[in-house]
Amino acid sequence: MREEKSIKRFQLLRSFLIILGTFFFVFAYFEDNIFDFRSFLVLLGFWLVSVFFYVLFKRGGFKKEFLLLELFADLVLLSLLVYFTGGRDSPFIFLYPLLIFTASFHFGRRGADVFTLAALLLYSLIFWKPPRPEFFSPETILQFFVPLGAMGLLGALALKWAEEVRQTREKYRQASEALFRAEELHRHILHSLASGLIITDLNYVIVSANQAAEEILDQKDLQGKRLDQVIPGLDLAVHSQRAELVIKKSPARYLGYSLFPLKDERETVFGYGFIFQDITEIKEQERRLRQAEHLAALGTMASGLVHEIKNPLASICGAVEFLKEGSLVKPEGQRLLEIISRETARLDKLVNDFLLFARPGEGTPGWVSLKKLLRETYEELKLVRADFFLKESLPEKLHLFLEQGRLKQILLNLFLNALEATEEQVIIEVWFEPNRDQGRLFFRDNAGGIPPEIVDRIFEPFFTTKPQGTGLGLAVVYSLVKNWGGTITVEPGPQGTTFVLSLPKEKFSLKD
Repeated sequence: MREEKSIKRFQLLRSFLIILGTFFFVFAYFEDNIFDFRSFLVLLGFWLVSVFFYVLFKRGGFKKEFLLLELFADLVLLSLLVYFTGGRDSPFIFLYPLLIFTASFHFGRRGADVFTLAALLLYSLIFWKPPRPEFFSPETILQFFVPLGAMGLLGALALKWAEEVRQTREKYRQASEALFRAEELHRHILHSLASGLIITDLNYVIVSANQAAEEILDQKDLQGKRLDQVIPGLDLAVHSQRAELVIKKSPARYLGYSLFPLKDERETVFGYGFIFQDITEIKEQERRLRQAEHLAALGTMASGLVHEIKNPLASICGAVEFLKEGSLVKPEGQRLLEIISRETARLDKLVNDFLLFARPGEGTPGWVSLKKLLRETYEELKLVRADFFLKESLPEKLHLFLEQGRLKQILLNLFLNALEATEEQVIIEVWFEPNRDQGRLFFRDNAGGIPPEIVDRIFEPFFTTKPQGTGLGLAVVYSLVKNWGGTITVEPGPQGTTFVLSLPKEKFSLKD
């Protein structure tokens, strides 16, 4: 582009000189009759060359090869013009240095050397044409060597200037490339940055924001808006290196951010930077970790407590059975023995559930058809609740490598959790989604949602909102799944609840 502009400038200058020369020729022809018809033909040659190369540049583009041919044509025409207008006395000798300068500018050292040598050679031929002047006369030396020296000196100066221009252009090109690379690097860094980055002026009006900022905030066209309008609740007066902010209540979304001043080399503040991340998932992981630690502590305590309860409970059960069989109790006392026996059995089940929560173990795992076991569990509960319906879309070949009794306990507890939550018709949907690292089982019911304030506690032992509940059903499910290396999460909704059970990929198979 720069070369094309310089060629265009040369063409304009050349056209100006030809027009000026034409006016000078016409004026001199009529006034002094200096120029003859041959000079007119040379001038006409300049015009024809101009038209020819104008068409050539238009069709073939501004190529340096065309310019080189044009300069050689000009050199030949200029030499003819000098020859026909007085030779060594021609007023157009001064155009040789201009031609050399143009060649040096466009073609560098090689152009300067070639055109300087060609101009000197042609001028020498014209100068020493017969009749030759006296060689050693002062006038001849002055008339011959001064133009030659001028051409050589101007060629050297033009070469030096062209070299400086080339170096300047090279430095400019390198600086432009470095600036472009820096801008590209800056743009790629901002685009690749997972954190949101917002730059504001001194009035906290947003100047720029990267793509991650727009995605995290779910807003477009942030420029021109105030930072506290984009992020409500942000205290702009507090500049913190690490802070957190809740930007959405339901469901809660957390931002971890840093608000800091931007300073120049003189420590003058010229704006503010706001870098932030969506840490909702991190906060959820922290919550799960705290919950796991809490449940682990409860399990450790429960393990010792269960043994302390189970031993005397076994003694009580044995004593009741001995009294029943030995007829040591009067008939009116048999009813009390039945109550004691029923309540100790209930207490024994509760202790066993608590022990399963405290020490789940893996049992004896094997490949279990989930579809078949799910159907068996449903049919058992269907006898108790006729308004219970199951919709499952499980693959026929889905098998889980787990202990069948513990897996059935999980299914029972999840189903009973929905059945005991309402007296209305209950529909549970079950489906499976595999991926590269794990498989996920979904259990979605329509038994009403779980209040948000108790979601974090539903897997705690003995926590229940049901009048007849023990609070161990979901705690046992959590403990068993965790013991298998999986996780269970809850997704409350307005009409029901979805439990998501995730298991490692080695625990399931979709083959026969």
